[in-house]
Amino acid sequence: ANGVEPLAHMELVRLALPRRVFTLSQVNYAIDRIDWLYQQRRLIGGMQWVEEPEILRFFYGRLAPITGWPAQLVSRFRADFGDSL
Repeated sequence: ANGVEPLAHMELVRLALPRRVFTLSQVNYAIDRIDWLYQQRRLIGGMQWVEEPEILRFFYGRLAPITGWPAQLVSRFRADFGDSL
């Protein structure tokens, strides 16, 4: 490898659930919150590397938000769900 990360045409997320661990209501709760997050995707901004190790950076590196979008997302969550956590 030459150290240059190729940019992907699209970004995908994989959600893996172990069998016989979660109840259907827990899975439905997660699906509901993931759907809500997708609907609020315009609020989510970028991240930048604060610590970027040369190997396994996605496991050991640290990211920080570029703008104040996390606070906006939390405010929207509380407006929609209250203290439901």
